[in-house]
Amino acid sequence: MPQLKLTYFDAAGRAEPLRIALFIAGLPFEDNRLSFEQFAALKQAGAFPLGSVPVLEVDGFTYTQTSAMLRFVARLGETKLYPGDPSEAFITDSVLDTFNDTLSNAMVASMFEPDMAKKLEMRAQFAAGPMARAFGYAESVLARSGGPFFLGASLSIADLVAAPNVLQIQGGRFDGISPEALLPYPGLVRLAEAYLADPRIVAYQQK
Repeated sequence: MPQLKLTYFDAAGRAEPLRIALFIAGLPFEDNRLSFEQFAALKQAGAFPLGSVPVLEVDGFTYTQTSAMLRFVARLGETKLYPGDPSEAFITDSVLDTFNDTLSNAMVASMFEPDMAKKLEMRAQFAAGPMARAFGYAESVLARSGGPFFLGASLSIADLVAAPNVLQIQGGRFDGISPEALLPYPGLVRLAEAYLADPRIVAYQQK
């Protein structure tokens, strides 16, 4: 088994699905959590291939790209978090990339906007545009699968990424995006509920 070291901030964010997948797989790893000052120093020193985190060291070599890391980790253990069937893998990748690339990248700019009025305007545009398109697509995939997850009854890495996004909105995490924004997406709400009820997620949260 390779030696694994996951580096991110001391927060959930983009690394939490990776931490959960590693936990479910029963894979030992170093959970390296950085302060913003440590991140800045390491970035300046060229420690991160693309200047961003999370990164995953595998036997001492540093790799990037969150979705690729998730697929790798899910395949390492006997978790079935990443399907072997090509059609199911395609569905998983499609949803995973929608959340990790399209949705997350569209949200980033507003996260660092200091002016609240401008931030709220950016969030409104995000909710009406990228979020509505991404959530609408995810909802259609759930309708086709029958839910509660994107592959029906089977939890996958796509669910590990999608559910926290829904839960953050439900919890009012983002200024300018009301929990009511989820009303058109009952499938995603059901997915988040099933995610929280999954024994593996419960065990992770209780550890």
